[in-house]
Amino acid sequence: MEMEKAHYAVVFKREYLEFRQSPPHEPEGAGEEEDVSETADAGPIVVSITQGGFGQDVVDDERQAKERFLEYMFAYSGLDVPRSAESFDKYFELRPLDEIVDLDEEF
Repeated sequence: MEMEKAHYAVVFKREYLEFRQSPPHEPEGAGEEEDVSETADAGPIVVSITQGGFGQDVVDDERQAKERFLEYMFAYSGLDVPRSAESFDKYFELRPLDEIVDLDEEF
């Protein structure tokens, strides 16, 4: 049986770009080759997370998506902020997606 997934769009806020460009959180010379404006202007990122079900702890899907996205951002870009919904809300916006269309599935 396939577990249900929740899907969200993560939108970058201006605060994220400002944070990435501020020198206090990065060692000298870090990020010089990285073009963060490209990341911040890239538009939303679609994320999916398995919803709680039988035999699993039932959690707030949105909160878990926010925390796990911050873990992903740390691994991917070195964004080092507390992995909390509050930190997420400072730099990103989470928008639920009502419908996902997989064009490879049969109609």
